[in-house]
Amino acid sequence: MFINKLRKLHYKELFIYGSFISIICLGAVGTFVDALRKSSDVYIDLFYTISTFIIYKYSFNLKNIEKSAIILFWLSTFSELIFLYINRVDFDLIFALLIPIIAFVSMPLKRIIINLILYYLLLVSLLVYFYFHYPNHLFLHNFKYMFAYFMAHTFIIIYGFLYHLGVTESLNRLEKSNAQNRLLLKEIHHRVKNNLNLMASILGLQEQSSKNPIVKEALAGSRSRIEAMAILHEVLYKNNSEDSLNIKKYLDKLIINIIHCESSKEKVKTSCKIDSISLTMNSMIQFGIMLNEMVTNSIKYVKTEDEAIKITLKFEKVEEGYRLSYCDNGKKIDLKKLQQGFGFNLIKLTVEQFNGEMNLKVDSGLCYNIYFKELEEA
Repeated sequence: MFINKLRKLHYKELFIYGSFISIICLGAVGTFVDALRKSSDVYIDLFYTISTFIIYKYSFNLKNIEKSAIILFWLSTFSELIFLYINRVDFDLIFALLIPIIAFVSMPLKRIIINLILYYLLLVSLLVYFYFHYPNHLFLHNFKYMFAYFMAHTFIIIYGFLYHLGVTESLNRLEKSNAQNRLLLKEIHHRVKNNLNLMASILGLQEQSSKNPIVKEALAGSRSRIEAMAILHEVLYKNNSEDSLNIKKYLDKLIINIIHCESSKEKVKTSCKIDSISLTMNSMIQFGIMLNEMVTNSIKYVKTEDEAIKITLKFEKVEEGYRLSYCDNGKKIDLKKLQQGFGFNLIKLTVEQFNGEMNLKVDSGLCYNIYFKELEEA
């Protein structure tokens, strides 16, 4: 589950949140080491770690990559400058090389330039201050060390700009290609939906022209199954984001369509509680066909006088897997006749394909209780 969540994050989000967590971990280690050494820096390390954790939580809730990047950049900058000031430009100076990387990876070009100019003004000002106040400093007054240090910064800046431009260009091309592919995929779903609706209309015309009740019933069943698949493609076509497509959206629309098409005289009341779970397209089609048979059977076999047909549907994710519960208020159902029908066998076959278990019960109505250990989530 944790790996799946990481895969859904943008690479910038991974970098920013990973950097925050790394800083927090390093701060915690520094606090522990300074506590063992009984150093006065322990309070600074502790304050730094707690502050970073609070800022990380705030940044995570922002859900804004650029703002989070700026917060991380300046948190790292001021923390580095404070540690440099306290330790009088010590080993921490090496970590100042890493801070520009945050800007190059996670900011747009204009903000990179502005933030890096301010960053280097502060860093150089601090180094100049210590250069004049500590004439015997081993690092600041050694030309070889200082030249190597600023050459390292120059290399990081050049490499960072080239990396940023290269990644940005590749990302733009990829996003453009993905947009075109999404558009093509939507067009395919639209055309498939139209073709399936055409097939359903042809079957509907044949159903109306046929005088044989057995043939009419067979044609009606085939039409409704094709419509169940057409509705899925319609939902896919109208969906703006593939990640938000879930079984609730599909089944809600499907039930409304089945009731509209199949119940000409009967009154049908529905109560649906469906968890927003994203399934693969194949699983969605199978679920649609299965539910189509259940609702159609309820309308066909539930015998009521003035009372409306009541359908209760629950689909939820539980500890042992997934549970589907479907009940109607049919009190006088011929169970043998139902189980011999093609629709029931189709339901049974679908459950077997998902390696599920089905319990059928007739009490105050017909109830299907189906358990699935695993389903293919999208």
